[in-house]
Amino acid sequence: MVNKMKEILQLALRNLTRQKRRSVMLAVAIGFGFFVVTVIDGLASGAVQNLENQITQLVGGTVFIQGSERGPATDRDTKGKLMTVIRDPGYVRSLLEKNNIKYSYASQYTSSNGQLLFNSKRVIAALMGRNFEEEPNLVKSFEVLSGDLNNLSQRNALVLSKKTADSLKMQVGDSVLYTTQTINGQNTVGEFTLVAVIKDAGLMSSMSAYVRQDALNELLEMPENAYDTFAIVLADKKQQDKVAARIEQLIRDDGKLVTSRAEALKANPQNPTVSIRKQLKDSSWEGTKYLVVSLNDAVPQLNQVLSVVHIVTTIILLVILIIVMIGISNTYRMILYERIREIGTMRALGMTGKDTGRVFTTEALILSFTGAVAGFVLGLSGMAVFGLFRFNSDTMSFFLNNGHATFVLSPVSIAGQYVLMIVLTILAVHSTAKNASTISPAAALRTVK
Repeated sequence: MVNKMKEILQLALRNLTRQKRRSVMLAVAIGFGFFVVTVIDGLASGAVQNLENQITQLVGGTVFIQGSERGPATDRDTKGKLMTVIRDPGYVRSLLEKNNIKYSYASQYTSSNGQLLFNSKRVIAALMGRNFEEEPNLVKSFEVLSGDLNNLSQRNALVLSKKTADSLKMQVGDSVLYTTQTINGQNTVGEFTLVAVIKDAGLMSSMSAYVRQDALNELLEMPENAYDTFAIVLADKKQQDKVAARIEQLIRDDGKLVTSRAEALKANPQNPTVSIRKQLKDSSWEGTKYLVVSLNDAVPQLNQVLSVVHIVTTIILLVILIIVMIGISNTYRMILYERIREIGTMRALGMTGKDTGRVFTTEALILSFTGAVAGFVLGLSGMAVFGLFRFNSDTMSFFLNNGHATFVLSPVSIAGQYVLMIVLTILAVHSTAKNASTISPAAALRTVK
């Protein structure tokens, strides 16, 4: 059996080298298809990853734990105003460490939405109250354009993106007013001084401003060591849903009140965070009630976009391969006619009909595999070159990494595309191989071309 397969492979290789120009053209067509699909798939997946990384940097993690309280009941709100606050500064961290939850790094911060006002100009801003001394990763991510990060120790220090600073026409040293609401719903105003202007890492990062957590807590009338969100960044982002579910169960087992991700996913699988918020809004309780969400829960569109990307690239590959396979099918019908007397000779010398058909199938598979490998290698080279270019575009910045395109290839996706190619190749030459296997030696030898 092994000798027979070896003989078939040798015949297939010999036949391919006899018509080098035709073989090369077919391989190039297949290679071009794989080149296009590899680049598109890698570029689209990389763009989604960059978007996810920007969101992760903006919100501080991939798994989030928040605490909520109910304020005193009023005529307008009989359940009491919903306040987002965790008063025990060490509870969540100690719970994770005690139960050996692994993560790359964690941050606990306070966030607030409001307006920055400077010289009659105003912009909407999301203020992030961070503990800079305990978050070196955050500080290192700032690319300073003007100012000095050493001044972050000032209680009223403010860090703005270049886009926001330009919109307000602010310079380092200027003071700006920030208007927002306290956790109790009362209007409040604070004053901050710009100590550093940082480069926009992307369109989303330009929406954020950074201040000291203790200063923002005071403005929002929160305890000095309290916060509203504990965020962790996982080394493997694919584990975020599993880790979120485990943390939720740990809080429940600890006797604390916590929302249910399972119920939220069941009620609204497309956007579970909305259902989790509804669980808080529609219920009454005393003390602190926790919620745990993953980045997938908060931004479910990321997974949807990634799924669409793979579907689109698969369709593109399918269309390209079908076109190429039609060419292969027509070419091998012509090859069958050219080799009909040769087939008769091989059959007369003892080759079976099935082995004759296998020669044609093996030739096509060798062509497809060679072309696909060449296209894949060319795609990798093209991606490496394309990744060197820098794009200065606010519109594209969502999907870039510091102005550069990123390419991410999925081994599963590539393997699936190869399997699809093999199946289509076999189908393309099936008719020719079947006809070759049914030709009788006598009829083939009598054929006049």
